[in-house]
Amino acid sequence: MEVSLMGLAGMGWIAKSLTAAAELDLAEHLEGRPMTAEELAKSTDTHPETLDALLRILSALGVFQREESGVYRNSALSAQLRDAHPQSMRHYVMLSGGLYADTFTALPHTLHTGESAFRHLHGTRIYEYLEAHPADADLYDRAMADLARPVAATLADAYDFTDVRSVLDVGGNTGELLKGLLTAHPHLTGVCLDRPDVCTRAAAELAAADPGLAARLTYHPGDFRTEVRAGADLYTVKNVLHNWNHDNSVVILGRIREAMERTAADRPGGVRPRLLVIEPLIESGLDWMRVLFQMVVCEDGTRGRTDEVQRAQITEAGLDVLDTLRLSTGHTVHICAADR
Repeated sequence: MEVSLMGLAGMGWIAKSLTAAAELDLAEHLEGRPMTAEELAKSTDTHPETLDALLRILSALGVFQREESGVYRNSALSAQLRDAHPQSMRHYVMLSGGLYADTFTALPHTLHTGESAFRHLHGTRIYEYLEAHPADADLYDRAMADLARPVAATLADAYDFTDVRSVLDVGGNTGELLKGLLTAHPHLTGVCLDRPDVCTRAAAELAAADPGLAARLTYHPGDFRTEVRAGADLYTVKNVLHNWNHDNSVVILGRIREAMERTAADRPGGVRPRLLVIEPLIESGLDWMRVLFQMVVCEDGTRGRTDEVQRAQITEAGLDVLDTLRLSTGHTVHICAADR
């Protein structure tokens, strides 16, 4: 598709159209049953002509497929708008085109002040906002699970878990990373550290959905800026640091280092705990879209990180980088130790 100012200016409309398709669960309606816009409108209580216009533009972009007869069916992209798809992105699409996109209406505030547009709009940081808005919190949890699922699958193959028995994921949300790792490596147990409200929801949902996995994965509510519990062979922190400014990122890494040091002290001569810092870093011009997002949505002072900046933060927190992995998801994994 040729890039033009008119096309770029309309990308916000496309994002909202994609969000509407996800909210209406159009892909689920089309699963195994191609339909015309009229048939789909009856199933979704929508206006046929308007729905057809939305489906036509999304089909032109490859999200759905439109046949000459006017019948619509799922494509590889729209299949990911189904909850049951193993790489589902439905909830992330709704979060991105909803709360996140709405926050960008206050982009001028960030441009003029350098301050978070989210705080300007809502008077608080996003995590405190989510605690007070359960529906948004539930969507956020499910969106973060969408993002974590492919990382878990890739990391399970890329890292050697032979000598690892326990993993603690710092800021692990509903534990989707750990679910993937524990499923791929049945000898592992996991602990997910996150906010109390997240842990309560996640623990209840996992216990109902998979009691066997729930016996190996526990949730520990807490503030990882204050303390991280000791006792794990491996610590992970994925897509967390880029939501915090430099000082808070160093504090979080420092708390993990302290936990690793306490663990090592309790097991003289045993396996030394390691930390995996898993982040998408600035590597190309388009990565600056993520940087701008962090400035607008995250806390004041949050900035994107290059590999050099990420390593500097790790060092400032008293950790050493032993090795680096590159994941197919676009994440860089810094394997860290606290063996000083």
